[in-house]
Amino acid sequence: MVGVYVDEETRAVESLPRGVSRGVRPLDRRSNRRVARAAARHGLESELELARVVQQQFLPRNTKSLATIRIAAAYVPAGKIGGDYYDFLDLGPQSLGFTVADVSGKGIAAALLVANLQASVRSECVRGFRDLLPMLERINAHFFQATLPEQYATAFFGQYDDSTRRLRYVNCGQQPAILIRNSGFLERLKTTALPLGVIDRWNGEEEAVELRPGDTLCVCSDGVVEAGIDIGEEFGEQGLISILKACQHRDVQVAVSCVVDKTCEHRLGGTTDDVTVVAIRSV
Repeated sequence: MVGVYVDEETRAVESLPRGVSRGVRPLDRRSNRRVARAAARHGLESELELARVVQQQFLPRNTKSLATIRIAAAYVPAGKIGGDYYDFLDLGPQSLGFTVADVSGKGIAAALLVANLQASVRSECVRGFRDLLPMLERINAHFFQATLPEQYATAFFGQYDDSTRRLRYVNCGQQPAILIRNSGFLERLKTTALPLGVIDRWNGEEEAVELRPGDTLCVCSDGVVEAGIDIGEEFGEQGLISILKACQHRDVQVAVSCVVDKTCEHRLGGTTDDVTVVAIRSV
């Protein structure tokens, strides 16, 4: 016997009373396609929402407390998911590691790169995160092999010693970090190394700076300084600096909130990029 397929729509119509079923027509192919597209969009939205929740779980929740610094951070993706991330890493009784990174691309592809990079960095914590350059050489080798030629990541890696107030760092093509001294004097922690994933044999330099009481360090993604660039009104580094100086003697969390709020206000009307801000106040 040859089986005959009858779809659910036909079954539903045929099951109606005869007088009713005469007035009911099955959906035409165009309507079916619309329904299918709507269902696909709904499924994609559900998956993106799930991805957003998962990505939020990657962010640190309980940041380690140290005696000489206070820390605050914020991450605002441009869409449901994004290509920025920050992390804090417990490196021992008086040591804290942190990173701010921005991978190339947007959306799901960028989120996957973020997960790859973060997993690689966290695995290095087992080694202690003490030798920044060898660590970054290993991370770069892994990232280079696991990504396409056009994919890369800019990142700022820092290791703070609470006993000496010394911050060792490597800036891999990231936006220069802004250090505002208690006196108001401004320093920029500029690029010291290539972005990750650009070449197989990565190289760079490690720098160090002392954080004195009252100093404020801010590390952010380019989504902050480039806010509004596509509409000709770039927020810029000066916009960031002015907010940090205005909040110099306020709580560090307030400073971060002000940076994020002003950035989001400035980019209204233009395309958006992820916004990530990490601030450290020395006390």
